[in-house]
Amino acid sequence: MFMDATLQREFEQMTIHKRVAAGTQLMRVGDPITHIPIVQKGSLRILAQDQEGHERYLYHILPGESCASSLTCCVSKRESAVLAIVEEDAELALIPVGYVDAWMVHPEWRKYVNETQAQRFQELIEAFEVVAFRKLDEQLWNYLVKRSQASGTPMLHITHQQIADELSSPREVITRLLQQLRQRGLVSLGRGLVEVHPLS
Repeated sequence: MFMDATLQREFEQMTIHKRVAAGTQLMRVGDPITHIPIVQKGSLRILAQDQEGHERYLYHILPGESCASSLTCCVSKRESAVLAIVEEDAELALIPVGYVDAWMVHPEWRKYVNETQAQRFQELIEAFEVVAFRKLDEQLWNYLVKRSQASGTPMLHITHQQIADELSSPREVITRLLQQLRQRGLVSLGRGLVEVHPLS
């Protein structure tokens, strides 16, 4: 993963490799952060969660990427601020938190951490703009496209209620908006299934 031979050797020696099934909650809000995940295969879905348990989709973590929130929280010795769910069967490299700071002596690791944080910050800004300025139908379409891209398939095995939960919207509203997207030819709907038809 790294060109620096010393960093790569330490990375291989210290990381734990783990396979995690789709749907697994890898990290919950308030969990102590003991390891930082780097996705090697599959993807993770990251959500914010308030004190009442309401969720809001933020972004996905794809192969080669890590979680900026975890990196930030582990350095400041804070608990997890997000909910991380395995989108599709994933292979993860788990780095003990102590090495996140120790490896800062390696320029390549510093660059990786900085680029991860910059990318996630941009995605958070985009997520805020979607929530603050776009209508719910545009938010729904953006959400479906992002999940389809992250899972590598247009077939999303997801219920209307699950979508509603992650967009903080009543299920009836999501159902109505999905029907509108279907009428426009953007999705096909089945029981527990949404097929996304990307715009050409």
